Amino acid sequence: MTSKTDTIISTDRQMGFALLRVLLGFNMLGRTLVRIPEINNFASGMAEGFAETILPGPFVYVYAFVIVIAEFMIGILLVLGWKTRWALAAMGVLLLTLTFGQVLQQNFGTLANILIYGIGVSFLLFNTKYDHFGIDRGFSVK
Repeated sequence: MTSKTDTIISTDRQMGFALLRVLLGFNMLGRTLVRIPEINNFASGMAEGFAETILPGPFVYVYAFVIVIAEFMIGILLVLGWKTRWALAAMGVLLLTLTFGQVLQQNFGTLANILIYGIGVSFLLFNTKYDHFGIDRGFSVK
């Protein structure tokens, strides 16, 4: 039998999960909306930024487009709470690739930011059982 306190705690965890999920989703969407109007400049700037690394410029240029598309798709999925586990896993993989690039550039400040995102993504993945405010769960409220 579930007590009233247990129900409140569960609902609080569900709301906390939804808040962090939507925050990460809006962050990903915001990045996309800022980059799309200047996508060629973004891609060119990334290629130039990696000129002194082992990554070939054309690869970095194309991958910049992949980043923008991935951020858009991940953002939409997280905001809606649809395929949440897979969206979080994809965001984790994206963060791994960004980490690799930032290590090559020795950009340790950005690496710290990526680590914070990684903690958020991992926290959500560890707690997907609390994902009750999204399409995956039919926006159920207990």
